Amino acid sequence: MKILWKLLLLVVIIAQYSCEDTSNSRYIEDYIVEALIVVDEPIEGITVMKSQPLDLPFNYDSAMVRDAVVRIEGDGHDFLLEYRNREDGEIGYYFPDTTYKIKPETEYRLEVTLSNGRFISGKTFTPNRSSWVYYPENKFIRFPIDSINQPSNDSIVWTKVSGFEFYLISITNLDTLNYGIYLEPPTNEPNRRVYRPFGSPNAFRDVSTMFPLPTDRTPIVWNAFRWFGKHELKVYVPDWNFLRWFLQAQTRGEADPILTSLEGGIGYFGSASVITYDFFLLKNQP
Repeated sequence: MKILWKLLLLVVIIAQYSCEDTSNSRYIEDYIVEALIVVDEPIEGITVMKSQPLDLPFNYDSAMVRDAVVRIEGDGHDFLLEYRNREDGEIGYYFPDTTYKIKPETEYRLEVTLSNGRFISGKTFTPNRSSWVYYPENKFIRFPIDSINQPSNDSIVWTKVSGFEFYLISITNLDTLNYGIYLEPPTNEPNRRVYRPFGSPNAFRDVSTMFPLPTDRTPIVWNAFRWFGKHELKVYVPDWNFLRWFLQAQTRGEADPILTSLEGGIGYFGSASVITYDFFLLKNQP
């Protein structure tokens, strides 16, 4: 009988806790910084956001923090960043003097001061540059693979950067509407998606895909293509801050505060060097 009463008491306690108010009155706001600086490029696209309660719809504009004081120090300079809205270019904080380009193998420090006095900081050491060793000279590539006019080598190879074992490859379709205007001679043919018997249709909403590689070479990954037409391929040499943040987003779909590279907030301040290859994906199917 005592065991029965104990079980009943446990049920009552569980029911009491499950019926308690779970509104956002217990919610504690936090701040997220995503800051990537790229070698040989100006400073831009640095975002400062505040988290939002799970019981409310996420609103990107409401999450964005526009009144922070954001500075980057390094290379003997002190860069005071300004905020730029979406209609004026890439959203986020940027340095107006675009003649300054991030230097390789240089330490930069980020400082973010919020209007409530909270302070967030981080630092990164930029990677050295990589360069292309080989990529297909014919930038008109057929997909699916042309069974008659196959290239002798469809791989891409780049130089290894000392101290970096992982690289990130990004493939972006630059024009989901137009196709024929890039042909020789030009036509009015529109672009379209790549048809596959597998995969989610929602994947086509994003014109970019990115994945890590523990090597300095790879064959062209055909499953990475979602659209035909004009493409841009980038190989990133990521520092540990950027790589760690990317792997969390890709494999976990969430950020672990323990793995952040910032002091005082969640997120990362990272750096990378980048090389680019432009090509055109030709339709080899109706």
